[in-house]
Amino acid sequence: MSNSFIIKLVNFLWFQTIWWLVVLYQSTFLVLVLGLLIAWLVYSPLRKSDGKIMIAVLLLGTVVDSLLMLTGVFSFERGAWFSGGASHWIVPIWLVCLWAALGGSIQHSLSVFANKPWLAMIGGAVFAPLSYFGGKKFGAVNFGYSPLITLFILTLVWGVVFPVCFLLAKKLSAHDEQD
Repeated sequence: MSNSFIIKLVNFLWFQTIWWLVVLYQSTFLVLVLGLLIAWLVYSPLRKSDGKIMIAVLLLGTVVDSLLMLTGVFSFERGAWFSGGASHWIVPIWLVCLWAALGGSIQHSLSVFANKPWLAMIGGAVFAPLSYFGGKKFGAVNFGYSPLITLFILTLVWGVVFPVCFLLAKKLSAHDEQD
């Protein structure tokens, strides 16, 4: 097994661990989730660019999901926010952390989509809505519209957002010398 494969596998397991923790428990294990995010930044072979990409994807995703929440595409139970309802203008912190984890996967377990915008568009349009529907099934999110309309909206949004994540990653990592 190559070192590259092991890093991709560890990154995939890292992301899946974070996904399951936040979807099943939202902010309950927030300290553990934050620890996992920091651990990736410490041990990543591409820590400098991963850090920049994680922040960029976190900001992009927080804005996108907050807009989807504000337009009623989805909502969260009262108390879903870390402080018990600190803001209804921005998605809960656990979802913000999930976006950071997505950013940490861009150069690793999701690298198959890099430099392939059409593949990223299709992958985002197909797999990301499944993640939201999985979150709904486990009670992490509620939909404001019918499942079909929600699927349509998420497919359109993610067909754009996912390739944009890779464009951001390419721009942010272009001049990095990795530690």
